[in-house]
Amino acid sequence: MITPLDIQKKEFRKAMRGYREEEVDTFLDQVIQDYEELFQENHTLKEKLILSEQSMARYREIEEVLKNTMIMGQKSVDELRQNAEKETSLRLDQARLEAEQITREAEQEATALIQEADLKASVMIKGAEEKVQRIYEEYHQVERESRVFKMKFRAFLETQMKLLDGEEESFSAGDECMEETA
Repeated sequence: MITPLDIQKKEFRKAMRGYREEEVDTFLDQVIQDYEELFQENHTLKEKLILSEQSMARYREIEEVLKNTMIMGQKSVDELRQNAEKETSLRLDQARLEAEQITREAEQEATALIQEADLKASVMIKGAEEKVQRIYEEYHQVERESRVFKMKFRAFLETQMKLLDGEEESFSAGDECMEETA
């Protein structure tokens, strides 16, 4: 590529009936000045282009990191939700089993006590009636405790689900903020 200095140093041979040297010099001076301005502008634009390309590459890297971060965050949320659902299901099953076991044991105990009371009833009817009454009271107490346990556990599970829903909403709000900044 020809530079402004090359134009300035260029000398032409003199010939008979050639161009007027002053006009040629004046024209060359004007060409040098215009060419130098264009040369500098071209150089400046190339530097700006390089800086823009570097910035664009940096933004693409940031975008890729943000995409990967969002993907990892979503995977973590999905895993947490699945784990919470599994844990909730396990706890609910365990609570049902415990309630059934308590009920069975209470029924067995009540049945055993009733049978024992029936045997003794022939000998001591009055004492047996009192024992039977206590057994029924204990049985009803166990049933009440079982119902209370079920209600408390249901409330616990509902609280856990609300907490999970709250985490999901806060994560969604974070996604919307990230989209607005992008």
